[in-house]
Amino acid sequence: MLNTLKQKFRTWRLHRENALYEKAYIQKFGPLPPFETFVIHENTFSRRRLNIIYLTSYDGTFSINNTYLPLQELGTVFRFEMDPQDDRKQWYAQKEAINRQMVRFVQETMAQHTIDVIVCYLSGRTLTQATLDFFKTLNVPIINESLDDERKFKSRKGPDGRYRGMSEICSYFDVSLTTSKSALIKYVVEGGKVLYKPYAANPLIYKKLGLEKKYDVVFIGANYGTRPTYITYLRQNGISVLTKGSGWEEGNATPDEMIVLFNQAKIILGFAGVGINDDIFILKGRDFEAPLTGSFYITQRHSELEEYFVLGKDIETYATKEELLEKVRYFLSHENEREAVARNGFDTCLHHYTAKAAYEKILGYLGL
Repeated sequence: MLNTLKQKFRTWRLHRENALYEKAYIQKFGPLPPFETFVIHENTFSRRRLNIIYLTSYDGTFSINNTYLPLQELGTVFRFEMDPQDDRKQWYAQKEAINRQMVRFVQETMAQHTIDVIVCYLSGRTLTQATLDFFKTLNVPIINESLDDERKFKSRKGPDGRYRGMSEICSYFDVSLTTSKSALIKYVVEGGKVLYKPYAANPLIYKKLGLEKKYDVVFIGANYGTRPTYITYLRQNGISVLTKGSGWEEGNATPDEMIVLFNQAKIILGFAGVGINDDIFILKGRDFEAPLTGSFYITQRHSELEEYFVLGKDIETYATKEELLEKVRYFLSHENEREAVARNGFDTCLHHYTAKAAYEKILGYLGL
């Protein structure tokens, strides 16, 4: 009951925030812009090797595989990680000191090398005003990237009084990148220059290993929200599901183990909900990582998936636990059809949605 109330409140809060920003945009600029305004279509990257500073608050598996490593393919990367342990409880006590360390790192790196671009994974939670002011003094394009702007564009205020999301910091960057369509006009209202960055994955990491398909269904991710409801329903109806991640009895999977398990899965299960919400759906990195391992992928159905995949051909989707069960049973018993979908998903992601190509388009846009 409590989770249901939280879910309804968060949904209401998100819709209210979206409506307020739409109203503010119209008052400032006129009619809402078409989505294409924020999309880069051509890859004009020069292909020369770049010197890149990469500043990140905390590098998890997703950002390492899909940001740090692809940037290394494009040049020499000088990396600063603000909080290697992601120690959220102690962060604000050390925020200013670590920001000063990061500024010194940038100054020293730029004194030793000609830097072409600075790429950031930072937020209001991690940045001080002094660092933002420092960024404005640099004669180098600075990009900041954010995920989950669907619900975290502002987020709540931290102990220092700053919103933890992008709203108060986006105007300090030359370009902000977001994977959330609804956040695009929010950046503009707050004075930022923003581009839509399509989701993508790194095919040098997420790849086929040629392993036997030994598991019927594999899910790798944390145990929260409605995920256990769906998985328990499958198990109660005779489907064998291997789960790995925080909160599951089977424990966590290492990054390398995850790739192996995905390769060994007949079906990889995905979820599209935001946090505990099962009524707000967004694209996930897993939507692109899973197909690149060559296995059949099924996730919750929502409209944005249709902009990337032919549903039913490249990947499969479901809306209810009953539909999920029906499709899992069908594709477990129809191997040829299952493998055809897996091949199509692999080809689509490999040819259209790789992390390196996504960054090439952005860097080309900046004239690099």
